[in-house]
Amino acid sequence: MQHADQQTIAALYGAPSGRAFAQWLRSLNFIRNVSAHHSRLWNINVLELSPIPPGWPAALNSARPFFYFCLRQQLLRVICPKSSWGQRFKTLLADEFPVAADQTVALSELGAFPGWDGWAPWLQP
Repeated sequence: MQHADQQTIAALYGAPSGRAFAQWLRSLNFIRNVSAHHSRLWNINVLELSPIPPGWPAALNSARPFFYFCLRQQLLRVICPKSSWGQRFKTLLADEFPVAADQTVALSELGAFPGWDGWAPWLQP
């Protein structure tokens, strides 16, 4: 694909560059493969790292799965603005996630950071 076309598509989805957008897709493919082959996704270290877009919270870690759920939410807002996936995901993590008293299982292991559910991609438009 020509560079100008890559840049146009990347800008449509909020990616800083065509190269970054291509890496987002490779990373999301990695997440998909882990999930599809029933491997552990919860606290996996993502091998196909993507750059964090400018202006996104510094607390995000591109080596953790939560970052890629944030990317997915950003892409879905463009592809299917009426999708309820983001709200369902937010409900799952914020309201239904089991809280272990000894913190053996915590949202931070997924890569979520305090206050993530008040960040713009997770708010209803």
